[in-house]
Amino acid sequence: MTDTTKDPAGADIAEQAAEALAAKAHHCWARMAALSIAAGGFIAFGAIAYLIVQAGGGAVSGPTQLLSGAAFSVGLILVMVTGTELFTGNTMMVLPAATGDVTAARVAGAWSLVWVGNLVGSVAVAGLFVAAGGLEGLDGTIGDAAAATMKSKLDKSVLATLTSGILANMLVCLAVWMAMFARTLSGKVAVIVGPVAVFVAAGFEHSVANMSLLPIGWAADPNSAVPWGAGLRNLAFSTVGNVIGGASIALILAYGHGKLIREE
Repeated sequence: MTDTTKDPAGADIAEQAAEALAAKAHHCWARMAALSIAAGGFIAFGAIAYLIVQAGGGAVSGPTQLLSGAAFSVGLILVMVTGTELFTGNTMMVLPAATGDVTAARVAGAWSLVWVGNLVGSVAVAGLFVAAGGLEGLDGTIGDAAAATMKSKLDKSVLATLTSGILANMLVCLAVWMAMFARTLSGKVAVIVGPVAVFVAAGFEHSVANMSLLPIGWAADPNSAVPWGAGLRNLAFSTVGNVIGGASIALILAYGHGKLIREE
């Protein structure tokens, strides 16, 4: 008897996702490094867009938060359209590892390289933004927004950082999963904006976004002691949370569509 409960489109995407993620994992190391630096910079552009809306939005409110999230989605749109390497999206490489199409060692190497590349690109664009006088924009309110954003992130407990990292990357990877197979540019944009707007508006922790938001926040508040320990803790636990969130989305969707088990 034919199984009429399975969505053929969803099953096709799950199968293609494993192949596409395996191909990304086997990318040339040097090219992967270059593309990861670019992706970090693109996400930093999204972070800058977020700060501009935060600065001009007045009192914190639901609409302001959602608009800030929509602005931040520019970063992920740039990543997906240009085909660059983003650590949080690449957490879904656990799928080809689970199907045996790529080794765990290769995945670990790709994750490490892309994470560092994202950091380099993020810090570079953050530094250029600060040097260009970006913090003085909108009568200095962009700097105020950056400092407030940094404080809100560093004030979170380890548990809050970890769990919000999980939720953030569940949403990001849903956006990436859909965007990988959108047939048109407008389709890619449409499926990215919603999930990203939700995760940003909710204040969830995205490790790569924080690679630019934290340095910009530190530059905006030079009179305070630079909380390096708190910053490293945020990056560490948001990264772990992002891995859990991204991996869970890939594995759950693949398993649900029968791509991790042999069907009789």
